[in-house]
Amino acid sequence: MLPPRFFMTDRHRLPNWEEVLTALPQGTGVILRDYDAPNRQKMAEHAATICAEQGLILSIAGDPNLAIALNAGLHMPEKQAPSLYRHLSRLPAAAPVTLSVHGARGLSVAGRMRVDAVLISPVFPTKSHPDAPALGPTRFAALAQNSPCPVYALGGMSETRLKRLGMIPTNIIGYAAIESFAI
Repeated sequence: MLPPRFFMTDRHRLPNWEEVLTALPQGTGVILRDYDAPNRQKMAEHAATICAEQGLILSIAGDPNLAIALNAGLHMPEKQAPSLYRHLSRLPAAAPVTLSVHGARGLSVAGRMRVDAVLISPVFPTKSHPDAPALGPTRFAALAQNSPCPVYALGGMSETRLKRLGMIPTNIIGYAAIESFAI
């Protein structure tokens, strides 16, 4: 099952990520990023416990072995997709598999890999990648319309911005964000 939104962890920008998890609506997806966390395994285990208690859907970014160990979904940054492809068959059947994409090439990879959904980014300017040029609604919509699978909008997103993008006829099913979930 794909959630209507994903909260993406960032312990530097939202150090109270655990508190955020407890405030998320049931059924929300959580993508544990924090690739460089020295205690990432313990962080992921703690997130898995909170997600189970709160009815959230956990995905692990960039680490298929950790995702498998925690019975979680897997999120893949576009640049890691080729190396992670071989792990897809080992993931739990119900676990969502998502891929971040930034253009037509990424959508092509998503189609070949048969991921459950893509996160197209950055739709709007974002603090995560301040030097990356934003796609804007028009370019985002063009990519979304050509996506081989459901689409999440990522990059400067919020519930309000999603509603604006929802006026564009595409297969957008939700959004992913960090700071719009701040409490």
